[in-house]
Amino acid sequence: MTEPDGVGEPDTRIPDPAPRHTPLWTVLSAWLLRVERWLQSRGGSRLRGGLWQLWALVAVGGILLLVGPVINPPLTLDDLTDEASDVTDTWIARSFAADYRVTTDDDGRLVTDVEERIDAFFPKDLDDHTIERVLATEYQGHALDPSAITVTLDGVKQDVTRERAAVFLRLVVDPGEQLTGDHELVIRYQLSDLAYVAPDPATGQPVDLLRWDVFGPDLQQAVAKLDVRVTIPQELDDRLVRQPRGSLAWTLVGAGQWLTPEPDAPPGEVAYAFTSDDAAPPHAQARFTMPFEAGSITMPPQSWIFWVQTFGPVLPMLVLAATLLLSFAARAVAWGDARGRPWYLAQSEPPEGISPRIAAHLLRSPATMELAERLKDAAVTGTKQQAKRQARLIAAAGAAKRAGRLGDRPRALRRYLTGPERAGQIQAGLRRVPKGFVRDWFIAAPIALTLLQWGIVRQLSHQTVLAVVWWPLAFVALSTVFAAIVLAIALTARPLTRRGALVKQHLLGIRVYAERTQLLDRATLRDRLLPYAVLGAPPRVTGRRVAALIAPEITMPAAAADRASRADGSRAGFLTGPRIAVRVLAVLLVVGAIVAVNVLPAPSLESETPRSYTGDIPGSTLTTIATADLDAELTRTDGDGARLRVTERLGVDFSDEGSVPAQVVREWPAMVDGQDLGLTVDRVTVDGDDAPFTTERAEGRLLLRTTFADVRTGLHDVVIQTTATRPAVSATVDGRDVDRVSWVGFLDGWTSGVAWDEDVEQGPFRLSFTADDELLDDAVEAGWTPTEAGTWRPAASEGGSGRETATIELTPDDDGGWPLDVRGDDLGVVLDLPAGTVAGTDADAAAWARTAALAPGLFTVVFAGIAILGSVIGALGSARRRSPKPGLLRDAVRWLTPSTLAAAVILGIWTLNGVAGDDPFGDLVLGGLIAGVVAVIAWYGVVMWARPRA
Repeated sequence: MTEPDGVGEPDTRIPDPAPRHTPLWTVLSAWLLRVERWLQSRGGSRLRGGLWQLWALVAVGGILLLVGPVINPPLTLDDLTDEASDVTDTWIARSFAADYRVTTDDDGRLVTDVEERIDAFFPKDLDDHTIERVLATEYQGHALDPSAITVTLDGVKQDVTRERAAVFLRLVVDPGEQLTGDHELVIRYQLSDLAYVAPDPATGQPVDLLRWDVFGPDLQQAVAKLDVRVTIPQELDDRLVRQPRGSLAWTLVGAGQWLTPEPDAPPGEVAYAFTSDDAAPPHAQARFTMPFEAGSITMPPQSWIFWVQTFGPVLPMLVLAATLLLSFAARAVAWGDARGRPWYLAQSEPPEGISPRIAAHLLRSPATMELAERLKDAAVTGTKQQAKRQARLIAAAGAAKRAGRLGDRPRALRRYLTGPERAGQIQAGLRRVPKGFVRDWFIAAPIALTLLQWGIVRQLSHQTVLAVVWWPLAFVALSTVFAAIVLAIALTARPLTRRGALVKQHLLGIRVYAERTQLLDRATLRDRLLPYAVLGAPPRVTGRRVAALIAPEITMPAAAADRASRADGSRAGFLTGPRIAVRVLAVLLVVGAIVAVNVLPAPSLESETPRSYTGDIPGSTLTTIATADLDAELTRTDGDGARLRVTERLGVDFSDEGSVPAQVVREWPAMVDGQDLGLTVDRVTVDGDDAPFTTERAEGRLLLRTTFADVRTGLHDVVIQTTATRPAVSATVDGRDVDRVSWVGFLDGWTSGVAWDEDVEQGPFRLSFTADDELLDDAVEAGWTPTEAGTWRPAASEGGSGRETATIELTPDDDGGWPLDVRGDDLGVVLDLPAGTVAGTDADAAAWARTAALAPGLFTVVFAGIAILGSVIGALGSARRRSPKPGLLRDAVRWLTPSTLAAAVILGIWTLNGVAGDDPFGDLVLGGLIAGVVAVIAWYGVVMWARPRA
């Protein structure tokens, strides 16, 4: 190529200023360049090889964490029971007496002096004659800083070897002789900042919590007797939320007690103590719990180990994020294109030795690369065969019509990326491949750090979560995405050389010349400049202008031209609008199914087990309803509406045998057939005093939970008042539309759900329902649920009171069991009124609610049917042993068949989880899924059978 000699009139020069980068990219790139120069000054290939080996070791470490054994796995039940059977392999604590004296310093922070007196029994012939005790150094993000440590053995002070780890301190005492028999071990030390802020499980409010395991992180000795005493200042005791609690537990077995002040505490102090004569195996936990009002104790700042534990597990991802930022800076600046001249000139001649395809790569113009190539072919002169030239013109016209269109972008980009010109630019010296330490880092670090992040996530999935934010799947996905982007930047960076920059300026000069001379409107197809002029220009507009330029020269009949275009094959990869829509729809179906199962409530035609019966609510298992007197009153309101007021008078037995205060938990339907009942809780009292409570809605129910902070025992009178402002819902009974009033006193399962303490005698349970005569006169049907519980026919009152009351009383049998007649359904009343009796009902809500519940299953069946249809069409086409022609039908079969099956599987599994086993709808969904999977497998079997064999 002949380059301009740099001369030219100043006004004909076109400025080509250097790109202006953001300050951040400039700073980061400069830092990368300094790092590169510094590393190169320290060594060459040997240092690079060493760094590669370092990253390889990191990758190997990540692989070991990912597929190797779990490091320090939590002890399983088998491990604990095995160690419990081997208690004589080490010394045994005949008694373990721990005395904690808690005070506050001048700043209000907690300081705890601890004395542990252990009567240790050493069996004969122990292999190890040392004594070890493990103390925690980190707790709930606080540094405990164990200090003032002294150890005596039989009254003799011992030398203590301290072995520090990240979160604990191991004390090792070597008495210098083999110990046998009984010995007294006394360990004294001081701990700081044992308390931490946590939500109170009873009230949900934050408290300053002192909850400590006196055995420490890991006591490997059995304990025969335990004595724990905790002394606190009077001012702290006055701020206790409730009385302290002591507990001893091992695996799933444990016991605890609420503590009361000891009578022998010194003035100004309050002491609490608990003892246990039950033998505790190794790895037991002995805890005392003291919740104080928030702000009672000054909390320290989080320790540095807390921040390491919080962000350490995601450190590889954070390093990858920083690497990603640096790779962007390197691509923009350090690996940016070389500079040509500060200006360039308009050019009227093609660059020497540069083909249109190479030029398209230099200008990064994949959309018009094929058009330039076709124009070059059409510009060949001296063609003796007119048909061949017409074919070339038709090919060029087709490329012009496709240029820049969305359907042509995938094929154009594929041809651009897979062409030999990408490597040809390097060989011709037009572009270069960056080399050096930084590029090595951008290639090795993403692979190694991603494997390390995967391994860390896998290891920590077996451990207790310590991080404040722990989203393992998100961390894995983000680290993988970051690594992929960095690798793509490092492996595809091909900046222009000085020669390439000059050629690019020449091509830009051609573009300017074409614009000034309107080359695309006046040129002939034999113009050597035309293929280069279309590069870099707006592809759609350029394509239309070139198509108009070609059209007059095509003399072949339209039908023949169309056949020639098809025979050319270049339009095979073009995607029409419908073909693009099929691909987008296929992706959206799978994405939509995934989003649906993660965002929407689970579809179910059966009611979920009430949360109040599951025992998952703190304190709910510690109350038993001994007696119940429920009165419901249905009255008219303004505008033909209705209101249902319910007063529940419950005799509730409170137990103090749990680790949290007992709570009253009640639950009622708040949504029936998609219609809101307007249910609210007006008041809750216990023994006549207002009780704190909270309510929450979930799964169409309203749940009430008291939030007592103090511990209660014995039988108490609980009164709950509720109001439903829209008690009637639209329903269909035996083909007739009615307004149904459904009052539920106790949800299905109440015979086992409201009583957990078999020692509490229950009954009687009385329910009454009162309604205005105006509502009862035209009642279609009414009765108790279950229907076996009793029947009543509403009618106007005879005395003219204008109201009628129906009552039912239930009494358990001599064995404490409830009659079978009242089991198997919600206990309450159903009153059906003629449609339109009560204003505000929604006739369409029930249909919509059922449709919403059935929709995922119906979609599953439909998607499975589409997958079956696509499999049949695909199998028939494959059986003919002919490759299907590109088009809408082929795309629909290849894309929609697997995507609809995937969506059907996702939605189907989600649906089947909420369908009862005897529901025929579940059989329909399952049958559709199985048929779809079998059909697709059969289709692929036919494809493999029909594939040509070598």
